[in-house]
Amino acid sequence: MEETIGNRIENEVRKQEWNITEFADAICCKRNNVYDIFKRNNLDIKLLARISKVLKHNYFKDLAEEPELAEFTVEESEKDKTNRNAVSQFFETMPDVLTRIGMRNCITFNKNEMTGENSVAFPDMILPGYMVCFTIGMRWIDKANILKNPLFAVQTLNTPDNVPIDIVENTLFGSVFIDIELDYKSEKMWENTMRFVKDNCLQYAKLPKRLY
Repeated sequence: MEETIGNRIENEVRKQEWNITEFADAICCKRNNVYDIFKRNNLDIKLLARISKVLKHNYFKDLAEEPELAEFTVEESEKDKTNRNAVSQFFETMPDVLTRIGMRNCITFNKNEMTGENSVAFPDMILPGYMVCFTIGMRWIDKANILKNPLFAVQTLNTPDNVPIDIVENTLFGSVFIDIELDYKSEKMWENTMRFVKDNCLQYAKLPKRLY
């Protein structure tokens, strides 16, 4: 029997002696779904990102080096491959980048159980101390256009490398966060981008009024 990405995750869960219920909670899914993950040869990018963080193993790198671990449809393969490579590179470089520029390197993942169009309303990864968010393969302005939601106002700033940074305001609650598309960037470009955010964008970030 050929090894799959699900098998590899199961082996690591067993090796680290995770309780299945606790592991399910850690990756934001139900206990029964964990057993389904162990059987699968393809996983949603956001779910795989949470698993990589929890198990402290970059499974995106595994897929890049051993593509036979997963099975992809023709129409999904190129887009998914691009996004997987971007997330893999993000995991490899972002903690060091944040440390170098003097920002806390705590990266959290959004727990989003919504499906359909509403699922795009949430960012994928967050720097919670700074109200800085990352969306995989899509800018926030594209999400706002999909939702056609008048509550969100988007202002865009461009870094010297022409990386767009979206300043997103929820006009109902008064919150403002910074959103960056998580696509493939070199480590130097990520560093330049985050330095720009630190120096020029964090001043706009605000918690919702209801949390004051």
